Amino acid sequence: MMRKHATSCLIVMLLLALLLSACTEVSRSGDPTATPESFFPATAEVTQSPLLPINPTPTPDLVNPNPVRITELEYLQEDTQVLIMAKLFNTLDDAILRDVQLEVLALDETGNRLAQQRTSFRYLFPNETTSLVQEFELNSGLVITGVEVRVVDGLIDRTLKYKQPLTVQNTSAFRIGNDYTVTGWLNNADPYTYTQVLLNAVAYNASGQIVGGGQSLFDFVPEEDQVGFSVLVNSRQGEVVDHVDVSPWITSYSASLEGGNWWNSVKTDDWNFAIDQYNQITGGAVLKNETDQVLTETFAILTVSDENNQVCFASNAYYDVIWPQETVVYAVAPNRLPDSCQGKKVDLVVVPGEFGQFPAEFNPLLASQAAFTDQDTVNVSVVNNLNASISHARVYVILRNSADQIVGGGYQLTELIRSGSSISVTVPVAYLGDQEELSVTAFATLPADVEFGQ
Repeated sequence: MMRKHATSCLIVMLLLALLLSACTEVSRSGDPTATPESFFPATAEVTQSPLLPINPTPTPDLVNPNPVRITELEYLQEDTQVLIMAKLFNTLDDAILRDVQLEVLALDETGNRLAQQRTSFRYLFPNETTSLVQEFELNSGLVITGVEVRVVDGLIDRTLKYKQPLTVQNTSAFRIGNDYTVTGWLNNADPYTYTQVLLNAVAYNASGQIVGGGQSLFDFVPEEDQVGFSVLVNSRQGEVVDHVDVSPWITSYSASLEGGNWWNSVKTDDWNFAIDQYNQITGGAVLKNETDQVLTETFAILTVSDENNQVCFASNAYYDVIWPQETVVYAVAPNRLPDSCQGKKVDLVVVPGEFGQFPAEFNPLLASQAAFTDQDTVNVSVVNNLNASISHARVYVILRNSADQIVGGGYQLTELIRSGSSISVTVPVAYLGDQEELSVTAFATLPADVEFGQ
């Protein structure tokens, strides 16, 4: 499989790379007959009392060192929200730790559990350090005074010949109120697309103390490629985040997807993005389903970066349904970039959805009469041609200049549209250039959670 991938200036045409998902397992070299050893030796079976203590503790093991060492551990609580941040280190230099099982506990002053969660990840590579972030929502009035991170189980594998495929580069933290948006590049060195990758972000102040953290799930990480990410990080009040460590986890929910000819199932007819006078990213694309099947959950990943390859803005979203041979409009909602990051390049990766089914076998919506109502909004009429009401719809708008180049856009959700009727929708937009020279194209489609009535 060959795929072109590049970036260019925002004022000119930008690359729209296409990815397709297919399900297959990743094969790894190693001795298939070798049996990985467990973290902990087997112990004799004992009879347990049916009455467990409030906070049972593991049987002490003073002989066998745990291959996972907790090197840092901190927590913060704001009202009912609790964040636990930790660093985990693989002490072995000749083995991959597989299927690491953890238990995270939040305790009160008497040692009773106020919250607990089991979590796991697939690999911890030799001498690798990874970040752990766990969020809890407590009942009002509860206060924690301590936390524990317990390594419950895992396997030591000295035969698996596999290197860490996912790395993070150029992280930045942009303040939003008392919290931060952390951005960066997520790189995948493998010839496989990974799904459901969990990003754990641990934030530090200038003194190297942990002052916050956050998590984000990245649904698709394209093969042999890089994409921008964004993680919301909560920080302790009064603290200034100096730097952030972000660790990607391949978890038990992750799959590895192999490419194929179906990567060409979506054709890009037109696309472009721009930054307007208010430092907002705007624009969109025209896509076509080249297959005779319904595509569901097409995934779009947008990254804006500056001349130093710092990620100013990153977002991702699903395009819920594209019917066979249908041409659709995709646009992003206007988003303001940080003042300290001047966007110069954009990267839009579209992961075509899987062949699926949708309750409606055709698109019953028609968008028309699209026109500006003021400087920042476009009014669109949407007609429902179905003989049933539609709970809501999604309306996309793209704006072209006199050279027929896309220089703006936006989208909006509608309210209920009754059978055989129309509704007027106001769509917020942003654009680069003179409004009088712009033409408007609108498109309406159904979201995945639409409901049909009488």
